[in-house]
Amino acid sequence: MKRSLTMIYRRLRSKKAIKILKLLKNRDINNSSSNLIYQKSKLFVVLDTAFSNISFYKSMEGHCDLKNLTYSEFCKIPVLTKDMVRDNPDTLINKSYKKTNEVNKATSGGSTGEPLTFFRTNTQNIHGQAAYYYALELNKVDIFGKSIDLWGAERDMHSTSSSFNFKNFLNNRLTLNTFVMSDEIINRYINQINSTKPIFIKAYVHSVYDIAKYINKNNIKIKCKPIIHCTTGPLYPEMRYEISKAFNNTYVYNFYGSREVSAIASEIRESEGLFVFYDNIFLEILDENNNPVKKGEEGEIVITTLNNFYMPLIRYKIGDRAIKGDDLEFGTLKMDKVIGRTLGVIHKADGTKIDGQFFTTLFFSKPSIKSFQLVQKDINLLELNIVKNEPFNSDELKQVLNRIMTELPGINIEVNFCEKINLTKTGKIMYVYSEIKTTY
Repeated sequence: MKRSLTMIYRRLRSKKAIKILKLLKNRDINNSSSNLIYQKSKLFVVLDTAFSNISFYKSMEGHCDLKNLTYSEFCKIPVLTKDMVRDNPDTLINKSYKKTNEVNKATSGGSTGEPLTFFRTNTQNIHGQAAYYYALELNKVDIFGKSIDLWGAERDMHSTSSSFNFKNFLNNRLTLNTFVMSDEIINRYINQINSTKPIFIKAYVHSVYDIAKYINKNNIKIKCKPIIHCTTGPLYPEMRYEISKAFNNTYVYNFYGSREVSAIASEIRESEGLFVFYDNIFLEILDENNNPVKKGEEGEIVITTLNNFYMPLIRYKIGDRAIKGDDLEFGTLKMDKVIGRTLGVIHKADGTKIDGQFFTTLFFSKPSIKSFQLVQKDINLLELNIVKNEPFNSDELKQVLNRIMTELPGINIEVNFCEKINLTKTGKIMYVYSEIKTTY
């Protein structure tokens, strides 16, 4: 009965997204040649609109040959950085756009510094929602089935109360606020999971990871086997294992998106890597000189939105890094993995960088360390914030510190023991990041 009500509600409320979903389901996510042709046709329309109506791009008309849109022609368009968007917002807007009542102002989370203001359209939101539904379908999730959201952004929720929410009721969904977490709250949420028995859980990766560690540490039995959809951060192997184990060895997958561009890519069942939502965005992976990397190489993610004709972001450096997972020359339709924020690296004095995953691996394997945050204050100083697990084993921390100092000779590490790691305004944890300014 409840599922039928949700089906009726979604088909009325999300009619356009469901229609796009049906079109996507008729296509093969693995058919890269067909999907690239489809994607390029949408890219052409975005570029034609930008060159004709947006002042930032008008001067480029004629420099990029749209009639023969090769990748080398496309690369003549300059890469767009966050600072450029902040400094020139008016020049990036389509003043001829007619449906201004369908335009919404938004901001990015600001997890790497100053939040970014941008504009999204209803059309972009609808395609993003369709892509999200498509990810569920590809991972064999019933999109109308009973679900739980382990969520919690300051702007969205301000308490841990699970009071009745009519919209959640119609969506067959329970939302549990993970902005504030404690053992007491986690225990309450576990009871709610066991009483609700969802078939699907959508979660901030660090939230469900903390809950999973609590479940496994206390040998708690979970009375269901929900598919787990993780987002808002890299799903490291240690985290995937811990989460799957806690929920009866369930299937856990990673979904990648952002507020600026909505849905970007997702893992899918029985396949390796993350598949790009070619209907929603065009994606490139570039090296430090803005040249495309080859399959298996790491670089910065650069995105062009395909469904926003008011403020399209064209060749926009989103601030994340990834490893290219295909051999396409015109962009990328598959990533081996998303590495994380561009600032999720630690800089060495010789100019080289150590990826943040190296450090997270050191900490995730230490039972007496409940949570951590490593911040590079300057080239010779790291600040390490630690939340202890009881009983606390100081030798485990010494092992981590010694390993870090082996990789970073001469580094000073200030260790702070604290009650909790502060989240960003959108409820995320930045486990590893550098405050050293870099241009991107």
